[in-house]
Amino acid sequence: MRIPSGALALVFLACACGGRAADEDVNDPSGFSAGRQEKVDVRSGDRPSTGQAPDGGSLECPVPGGASGFGPVVWPAGMADTRWMIAVTEVASVESTKERPVEVCGVGGELTWLVALTCPDGSHPFSSTEQAHNSRTGNVGAGGRCGTIIDLYAVPCPDKTYEVYMDMYQCMASESFF
Repeated sequence: MRIPSGALALVFLACACGGRAADEDVNDPSGFSAGRQEKVDVRSGDRPSTGQAPDGGSLECPVPGGASGFGPVVWPAGMADTRWMIAVTEVASVESTKERPVEVCGVGGELTWLVALTCPDGSHPFSSTEQAHNSRTGNVGAGGRCGTIIDLYAVPCPDKTYEVYMDMYQCMASESFF
């Protein structure tokens, strides 16, 4: 049997850009699977807020209703610098968790951001985007301010290996997700 190439592309897009979190039980219609504390449907507009911003304001998803679940959240014009930790370049200063990941656009955004990092001694943990890509330990399920899939990277420095959580679904209209 021959599968049309368009069908394969659609399956790839669905797998790469959303879908179910790794810990979500497909047989549990409530969304409350083992290990999950709240219902988060990454395909709907049901997006949790993640608390407070550094200035005391709330960390709401920048797009009312969040992403469709199959692609990035597109931020309003002029808000690129308000994405969490986007301007931080010293790994020891990165404050990221599953709930408050570094917010970038696309895999290219993740890798570019990681290569720009410096360790406390001034060295760079990655000499190439390939090396940065290989430090990805996997995804940790839905999180962040918009309930998108969060990636976890192990960033090796001479003093220790840092865990960095990243949300690659936070894009400006001018940025390319792919």
